[in-house]
Amino acid sequence: MYILKPILDYNWKKCGEADQKRIASQTPTPGIEQIVDIPYIDDGEKGHLLDIYYPEGTKTPLPVIIDIHGGGWMYGYKEINKYFCLKLASKGFCVASINYRLAGDVLFDDQIRDIFAALCWLSQNLKNYPADTKNVFLAGDSAGGHFACVTAAVNLSAELQGDFGVSYTGLDFKGIAAISPAVQLTGFNPVMNVNLPVLLGKNCRKSKYYKYMDVKNIASENLPPFYILTSTGDFIRSHSYKLADILKSHGVPYRMHDFEDKLDGKPLNHVFSVVNPYSEPGERANTEITDFFKSLM
Repeated sequence: MYILKPILDYNWKKCGEADQKRIASQTPTPGIEQIVDIPYIDDGEKGHLLDIYYPEGTKTPLPVIIDIHGGGWMYGYKEINKYFCLKLASKGFCVASINYRLAGDVLFDDQIRDIFAALCWLSQNLKNYPADTKNVFLAGDSAGGHFACVTAAVNLSAELQGDFGVSYTGLDFKGIAAISPAVQLTGFNPVMNVNLPVLLGKNCRKSKYYKYMDVKNIASENLPPFYILTSTGDFIRSHSYKLADILKSHGVPYRMHDFEDKLDGKPLNHVFSVVNPYSEPGERANTEITDFFKSLM
């Protein structure tokens, strides 16, 4: 067993306790239709469920946001992003929030296959909801931001699809919101390197998927426009700037906002708009995300 895994497990257990306390203190956005725990693979696996949210009484198709939650690849579930997704839905979107199996139980390539299975299910079934499949966007925070980048790149490339044993999802993403994204686990990067053996196995640096741990290795000029969000209290703030540099080098349009606001006298933390969607800066950031997506329609 990976010697540091018990420490990582303890860390994520504490994160889970903090998330439960946070969620209990917040009041969800009213007026949103919620269809929850839809199996995109019908095998009884919690990691193979998704939720769909849209404003109650919706009569016409809405643009779609597909959200991939964060949690260091090892932790999390769609419910920790629920209030964030409800907020996005309230701004005139049909929002799908997906689970995937977690590292420690499976490897990174299995997680990508889960995400592609969810996207393929959505491609085939969004017609049953008030969803405009011609206007589909991806959002991901932290590790979810990494998943969003990799997913978008793989979805555009038959070669990369072959690496993972997946197929084109049937969805074309018009834009991506990368919220405090993790974009580089390669090289000497102790904060990120600690995850590699759990994600890729014991001989992680020899894995065929190691290259996917750095977004620069799979980026191309074909990626859709990005909205990048970070803040002064984001412990991986530098990753957002790395992503901006990568996109710029390929001529991919992007907009970036590094929030310097404070909340309760402290700099805004990692993924602040996801964990505090009802705060003033969280509300402002999430409005920027949805306005950015609307500008691409």
